[in-house]
Amino acid sequence: MKFEKVVRGRIVTPAGEFPGEIGISDGVIAEIAEGRDTLEADEIHDFGKDFVFPGFIDTHVHCYSNPNEGIRRASQAAARGGITTFLDMPYDLPNPVSNGDILKEKIKTINDEAVMDIALWGTVPKEDGPQVVAELADLGVAAFKLSTFETDPYRFPRISDADILETMKLTAEKGQVIAFHAENDELLTQYMDKAQAEQNIEPIYHNLTRPPVTETTAVIKLLDMASWADAKLHIVHVSHARSIDYINWFKSNGTNVTAETCYNYLLLDTDDLKEHGPKAKINPPLRDPHEVAALEEKVMEGEIDFITSDHAPWQKEHKTIGNEDIFKAKSGTPGLEIMIPLLFDHLVGRKSMSLNQFAELLATAPARRFNLGRKGSIEKGRDADLTILKDKTRWIIDEDDFISVADVSPYHGHEVDNRVEAAFVRGKVVYTHEDGVTDEVSGRFVRPDEGGGQG
Repeated sequence: MKFEKVVRGRIVTPAGEFPGEIGISDGVIAEIAEGRDTLEADEIHDFGKDFVFPGFIDTHVHCYSNPNEGIRRASQAAARGGITTFLDMPYDLPNPVSNGDILKEKIKTINDEAVMDIALWGTVPKEDGPQVVAELADLGVAAFKLSTFETDPYRFPRISDADILETMKLTAEKGQVIAFHAENDELLTQYMDKAQAEQNIEPIYHNLTRPPVTETTAVIKLLDMASWADAKLHIVHVSHARSIDYINWFKSNGTNVTAETCYNYLLLDTDDLKEHGPKAKINPPLRDPHEVAALEEKVMEGEIDFITSDHAPWQKEHKTIGNEDIFKAKSGTPGLEIMIPLLFDHLVGRKSMSLNQFAELLATAPARRFNLGRKGSIEKGRDADLTILKDKTRWIIDEDDFISVADVSPYHGHEVDNRVEAAFVRGKVVYTHEDGVTDEVSGRFVRPDEGGGQG
């Protein structure tokens, strides 16, 4: 049998890693073979000894928190970073994805502009929020995101406990995941107000005003509510190992819950916050070195479900405003272009994580949790989403070289020892190190249970 394309390299599958070939037809993995020169095609991509991973999936991206970013630019940045599918968060400027009309418009934008596949989060408004759940679920959101902390009363509000519980029940009826930004609004608001009143505005006070208790108390509340509502709960950007302990206790007692941490919480700590200031300001904040080590241990032991970027593409003016007062700077860092190489260096290169566990954390588990059934692993019948990593290849991160509109990163000047060599989305080449990112609109809006996307 002759295939449309064949990809050769060191293939990472659920069954193990081996030198082999992947036959691709109609955008789907049609055959997987060990060895070389066994599959025929008119178009052959031979990556030698480079790793062929399932296309990586980032479930925590903010394309429109800074509207200068947008779908086109973010999807090109993702392709360059080896991410072939991402889930975009709903807290867009100027309007959050909290009704059907806004959702339909965003879906059209994806189908018109994206170079790789994108699924969407929905959210609920601050008042009478649960009423939108059925509409957004039927239109194809992959999950819902709510917050216990108020960033903005319209775009990113704190949702009342009564509405949280009701929304949990409704998403449970729809079989959908409900995720939360879990920080205790009452505690951290009080701590921040006190620090600013006393002119304690140095970078470390971003950490000191958001101590671990502001995360763990919110997590416990959400876990208990989800257990009563039979909800499919997901906790985003967990920054502390104690939160994972609570999550895993509820999980072991029957609660349907998963958790992510973000790459920053494994690679940076409070020393970096002191050194880089606003560049390293994220919510929840960076933790002390011993707390980072404890969280990393949870990852290595398989107690955290997956890792995300929480890509927030701020520009210098959004960050440098906090040079004299950390509370004035925007929170978040870019991650789409650099997360995979940084994590591969750290987890595989330094910590000896297996290639299979790396693929599980960054492709398979996210696809499974959000019902992207044709993505997440290299298996026959799955979408031919592939990321090629070349190991032992040094380069230096340059914040002025991002495709993303972001031009500031705490990793500026950091040396990396691997690179993304190529990325395929449903068999289409969307990035190569030699030629850069495609200009072609190759991406689609992806519904849950429709990993191949919807045009």
